[in-house]
Amino acid sequence: MIQFARILLTYWARSAIRHPRTRAVHGLVAVSLAAGLAHAQSSGGWRLIRTANPHGGADSVSVAHTADTTRSDIDLAGLMLRCAQAGAEVLIVVVSPFPPRATPSITIRSNGNEWRFSARIVSPGAELLLPAEAIDLAVGPWKSAHELAVDVASPERSFGGVIPIDGIDVALTTLAANCPPG
Repeated sequence: MIQFARILLTYWARSAIRHPRTRAVHGLVAVSLAAGLAHAQSSGGWRLIRTANPHGGADSVSVAHTADTTRSDIDLAGLMLRCAQAGAEVLIVVVSPFPPRATPSITIRSNGNEWRFSARIVSPGAELLLPAEAIDLAVGPWKSAHELAVDVASPERSFGGVIPIDGIDVALTTLAANCPPG
């Protein structure tokens, strides 16, 4: 686990991270890995991330949970729920960015159910935005699940793993309470 944290921190330190949301995710994962080694994570392991907009607009607000590193490929970082103009969005966070025009296929399994999505790449490529119906799953069937098995497939590469989601209902409530108005 400590080696994984070092690899992530080294990768992120070397990459030119310009997008505030991506910086927030990288910070979350680094903090979760560093702090989570010795302490139990609060709210089921979900972390609230608030990043100031460098251009003076509304803050970027999200909650995220890291993947189970013992049961996941190294490229799967975690799951993010973030504020959006139409409510909330669900994203899969990865370590190695995808090309901007990639359209990876995402398969998510939980409690005997399976859902398939075509993700859209969020610049600079380390976040995979799921379609709007994914938030309906987060506020519905996923609330009774303990974890999500996630597979990401594209011509570039394929990987997968498990993301614990205990406390997703509390995470969604926290997100809603912290989203900027509008």
